[in-house]
Amino acid sequence: MGVIDRIEEEYVDVSTSRRSLREVLELVAGAVVLVVVGGALAGYLLGRGAGIAVGGLLAAILAVTVVSQAYWAATGRADYRE
Repeated sequence: MGVIDRIEEEYVDVSTSRRSLREVLELVAGAVVLVVVGGALAGYLLGRGAGIAVGGLLAAILAVTVVSQAYWAATGRADYRE
């Protein structure tokens, strides 16, 4: 079994299992930290307006990610085994 086969197997194993509440909360916490740090850094380097814009963009992208992960946490991913 090659490296790519092992990575694929691990991905399928992880993708088919349900996420725990702890994993979703860790994702939320990481997203909040990323939005705050990214917005602050952009604000420091490019100005307040750019910081707000970057923070808003990151928040929107990560909100979709968190909602998606919360959905898969509740339902699982049986379609990967097909």
